Parts: sequence; C-alpha cells; structure tokens
Amino acid sequence: MATTLFTSSAGVFRGNLHGHSTHSDGRNSPADVVRLYREAGYDFTCLSEHLWTDPRFSAPTVIDATAFDNPDFITIISAELHCPGKTHDRDGLWHIVANGLPPDFPVAAGSETGPELVARAVAAGAYVTIAHPEWYSLTDDEARSLASAGAHGVEIYNHSSAIESARGGGIATLDLLLNEGHRVYLTATDDSHHVPEDAFGGWVMVAAQSRSAGDIIASLKAGNFHASTGPDFTDLSLDGAKLHVGTSPVDRIILAGDRHRAEFVAGSGLSKACFDLADFNSAFFRVVAIDAQGHSAWSNPYWMDDLCR
Repeated sequence: MATTLFTSSAGVFRGNLHGHSTHSDGRNSPADVVRLYREAGYDFTCLSEHLWTDPRFSAPTVIDATAFDNPDFITIISAELHCPGKTHDRDGLWHIVANGLPPDFPVAAGSETGPELVARAVAAGAYVTIAHPEWYSLTDDEARSLASAGAHGVEIYNHSSAIESARGGGIATLDLLLNEGHRVYLTATDDSHHVPEDAFGGWVMVAAQSRSAGDIIASLKAGNFHASTGPDFTDLSLDGAKLHVGTSPVDRIILAGDRHRAEFVAGSGLSKACFDLADFNSAFFRVVAIDAQGHSAWSNPYWMDDLCR
C-alpha cells in the first residue's frame, strides 16, 4: 500500500510566513498588508514584525492583527526575533522568525543568546525558522547552534533578499544541517516591507485540517507543506521503494539526497516522475520541481528511517 507523504487533495493553504508593516519598518499599514495578500489569493499571512528595542526599525511588542481576519483569510501572530551576538550582521543581531507566538511574548533581554531565544520561542509554541541565512552570512556554527536549540526550519528562499541584494538562498545551510543529522524543514518567504513591490515571490503551501492558526502551525511543525516560488506539488507518495511525484507543469524534477546525491527527470510540461529509492543510498531525500521560467518548488526533507518504521 502506498504511503502518502504530501497531497493537495484535502485542502492546501497558501501563506507568507515573514513580512512587515508600519508596526516596525514596513511601508504598509497592517490593514493594507492583510488586504493586499488576501487580494493576491493567499489564505493567510504573518506580520512578523522586528521584535527589539531599536526604534529605527523595530517595535518592543508583538502585533496581534487577528482583528483583520475574514472567513477566507487569517493572520497568524508572529515576530522576527532579535538579540545580540550575530557575527556578520551590521547591527550584531540575530534574525529568527517565529510564527504562532502568544501576543505577550516579551522582547529579548540584552543577555539572551540566539539559541536561548530560539528555545524560548519553541517553548512558547511557535514554529521557528532560521531567517535568510545567505543574506547575513550565517556561519555554519551559528546554523548548528540554532538547529540544536530546536529551530524547526530554514528559509531556503527569501524574496526581498533575492531581489534587493541577490542573497536570497538557504540551500547550503539546509543541506549542511541535514547532512549532520538535524531534521529541519524548509520555507520560502517574502520578508516583504513594501507590498506589492517585494511581495508574492515566495510562499508555503500548507496541508492543514482548516484555515486556522492552530491547524496551520500544527501542520508546519509536522512538515505537511512545501515551499514555492511558482510550481506546486500535487502529490508525493511512496509505494515500496518507488517515490511517485506529482506536480503542476514543470521542466525538471530533481531528487536530492545526502552527500550531494541527486537524480533528475527533464522534459517540457512534466507533471509526474517516479524515482527508485532502492539504490539511492541516502539517509534523507527532498524533491525540487523547476518550471520553464526558472521558478521552483521544494518539498520538505523525508528521512528513510522514519519511512521504514
């Protein structure tokens, strides 16, 4: 019997996990951010405002924008957390995205470290992501420290970093952590500050029971989503050692594993592929789909020892 890893048949919700408004350093009011994402066809967004003590770009409180929710669109209480100690940041601050925070989550103390801040946000119930690792030259040791503290995922695409500084990637950080055994997920985000100019470029598609903050956060923590800048996965399933992949039309479907292992299928307008994992000999695998315009969708990593239980 086939094992379903991901399917869009039961309902998938499109959302942005990382964005800003005038509550911190964004151009748009919270109401405008919500309206523009809703009009763009999203199901949810997160006003992940900079939570810190510097009034130039941050606010000392978490914003609760749920007053702007509608039956077909919700906001998830979030923040981009900061504290001192980051090596290559111009302000010396860590950047950590936390989705599903309590609204009274306090700003970091000056003595709090990045790993301690991650652990506190995880303990508060948030889904916690290592933000834009390429943008501010996250070191390998820094990435390890946040993953060891409980960070759930890595931003492998940050749209504003990509279009404003050509530093929007995170695959190297993700694969380093995966190759060292850290079971982290991956997200694509906008990190929008000037909607629509830097918006609608990276998002997640979350398979959840409902369009509610609780269900979406639970699905993020369970890895029931994929990240995208364009294409979609419609189905990922495992039948014995055969991995079946269904996508929107793309030109390339890639199976990636540990130690730079990879296989691919190429062709115009592909919507399915099958890979035999029997000889792939990797501790984990993830799938990438790339369309004719060069836009990508990334599945989460799947670990073979989990699938074989």
